[in-house]
Amino acid sequence: MNLNSNLKTEQKENQRKKTVEQRRQDILVASLRIFAEKGYNGSTTAEIARAAGVAEGTIFRHFSTKKEILIAVLEPKIIDGLIQLDKEHWEDTPTEFFRHFLRNRLELIKENESLIRLMFAESQYHIEVREALFKGVIGQGISIIRPWFEKGVEQGEFKDLPFLPTIRSFMGMIMVYGLFGNVLIGFSPEKSNEEAADHILDLFLHGLAR
Repeated sequence: MNLNSNLKTEQKENQRKKTVEQRRQDILVASLRIFAEKGYNGSTTAEIARAAGVAEGTIFRHFSTKKEILIAVLEPKIIDGLIQLDKEHWEDTPTEFFRHFLRNRLELIKENESLIRLMFAESQYHIEVREALFKGVIGQGISIIRPWFEKGVEQGEFKDLPFLPTIRSFMGMIMVYGLFGNVLIGFSPEKSNEEAADHILDLFLHGLAR
């Protein structure tokens, strides 16, 4: 009897946890849509709550601030794929890892172009967006990429250049191609992200000099 009672209690607890997690996901999905439509500064937690079908107070049981919501929206999109990439290609050479990294980031931008364009644009004017994007999310990505860069330097594949300026230039090439590739059609003749990644990596590693 006690066993059945404990089992029912456990099932109810599991159902409660699932419901809480589902509500959290509903909030994140709604936040993504509202942020993309109205921008970070133009969005309110009341609007997000209505879109998610929850009370505004429910949002604050999951997230302390709107910035925390933004980090939770961006983090899985920007970081999860990078974590998986790091795990899947741990035996690759640094050059090959960065090739896969390029392809992955170009695909990420393609799938989330409006959100990423909006976030980078708004980060110029709103310190909360800037902190969420660069401290809350991109900092994690840098901690994954840096060991690969240092390994490349150690193994003689890369020049011993300062990491942050170098990776900033590298990411700049990715962002310009990813966000403006569909705008500057004549300057983006590649048929796939794989082809584009190969061109960018070759140019970045070897430059124009013969």
